[in-house]
Amino acid sequence: MAKITAFLETSREVHVDPEMAWSLLGSAWVWSLRPGLFAFDAESADSQTIRCLLQATSTGIGHGVLTLCSERPDLAATWAVGASGEELTFSARPHRRGAVVGAALKFLTDRGSAYYLKRSWDRMLGVWLARACEVLEGRQPWPASMPPDVRRACAAPPPLTATETVTDSVLVAAPVSVVWEAVWAPATLWPADDPDYVACGHVPGTPLQQAGEMQYFISRQSNGELSLRTVYAREVAYQHSATTHSIAPPHTEMEYLLTAEADATRLELTTRWTAAAMTGEPQTARNYYSEQVRSAVNSYKAAIEKSERTA
Repeated sequence: MAKITAFLETSREVHVDPEMAWSLLGSAWVWSLRPGLFAFDAESADSQTIRCLLQATSTGIGHGVLTLCSERPDLAATWAVGASGEELTFSARPHRRGAVVGAALKFLTDRGSAYYLKRSWDRMLGVWLARACEVLEGRQPWPASMPPDVRRACAAPPPLTATETVTDSVLVAAPVSVVWEAVWAPATLWPADDPDYVACGHVPGTPLQQAGEMQYFISRQSNGELSLRTVYAREVAYQHSATTHSIAPPHTEMEYLLTAEADATRLELTTRWTAAAMTGEPQTARNYYSEQVRSAVNSYKAAIEKSERTA
């Protein structure tokens, strides 16, 4: 069925100046005013403005990547929602009693669904802006951290059953402390000159090198779309071991073990996955993960020893 482009917009008056209103609507924090959502901004290698979304659902965590389409500084910004064709615009403009805040949505749909989707989206946008006004006028607290429901969904161990495992290790000519810092840094295995690299880093509001830390990785797919992957550190023994898991399908676990050997460090990586969750032949998945782990340990070794030689 042919798709049509539908538009809707809504606005609210708020008793604060436009600059104050935009400090919320123009930030990633505005997304945390919707139940089950958290957003943060990523710094990309090409300075493209990217906003990452995490959404708690009944089955776990969903991912989303927003890219900035257009902007009028301190007045309005339009975000593209992945490759869905959706565009969401927030705005703030002066009003005699403060400001008028607005939200507008452009989306693709079929004619038969347009009426019902418009009603649903209009209701959602209205509630969203009403919550923003309550925050701006001091009737609700300003969002300042990842919402508890999102944090719980990220922390939940992945549903791994009937698992397969592969392990590989390498001896790195560097002390444990150096290897630990390199393993923990998101960019160690992802050089900025990689054509697929877009951004990686630490998810704001999560601890560093402790259980509960989250890291993100954004890559560009062959079709040009951006893909977001996030990992959660479930167990951490400083400078010794860590266990992380991916928070969205396909679910995997990764274990890191560092052991001092004379003047070097043995780095061992183990990845675990559910065979039934992978498409294709089981041996294909095993070959894929075996190569991933082998490549990772060798890349860590090369990057760390190169850094040590040039230090």
